[in-house]
Amino acid sequence: MRAPQRVMMLVVIVFGAVFALLAGVATAQAHAAYKSSNPAANSVLKTAPTSVSITFVQRLSPQGLAITVYDRVGKVVSTSQAQISATDPYTASVTMTGDGSDIYRVDWNTVSAEDNDPTIGAFVFGVDPSGKTDKVPPAAAATPAATTTGVAPLVAALIGVAGLIIGGGFTYLSLRPRHRGNA
Repeated sequence: MRAPQRVMMLVVIVFGAVFALLAGVATAQAHAAYKSSNPAANSVLKTAPTSVSITFVQRLSPQGLAITVYDRVGKVVSTSQAQISATDPYTASVTMTGDGSDIYRVDWNTVSAEDNDPTIGAFVFGVDPSGKTDKVPPAAAATPAATTTGVAPLVAALIGVAGLIIGGGFTYLSLRPRHRGNA
């Protein structure tokens, strides 16, 4: 193989490896994370709702799906198992009974139907019958959280770089001219 052909093959291999690396990092960050909810995170309602629904960024799998609503003292007030919406595979809901608490915490677990990665999170909402408060007190507020067990982007990048180095080494060794001794 001539030198220009070897260079062109090496360029194609490097571009292919970089593309695979970028695709791997994008996949590593994809999970069924929180997008929105009803009631909204950190919102305050005049009366407790009868259900809580959460919309996620990926389609949900019924395996591993859970939504639990707690009152201020940690008593479970959700009254059913979480169900995926029949019309929206990104949304799940659970029924609940308000018990006069002023703060409710919603914990959720999901498994993505797209990549089978689990995600967990929580948020709070408040109830103020007087309508004087429109935000949950900062001490009780929690932002929607996402903790995943997927591959961290840095780890995926390091694996990709190692693959580039190893692949480049094998390519170099297989394409370099071999000198044959005179025997």
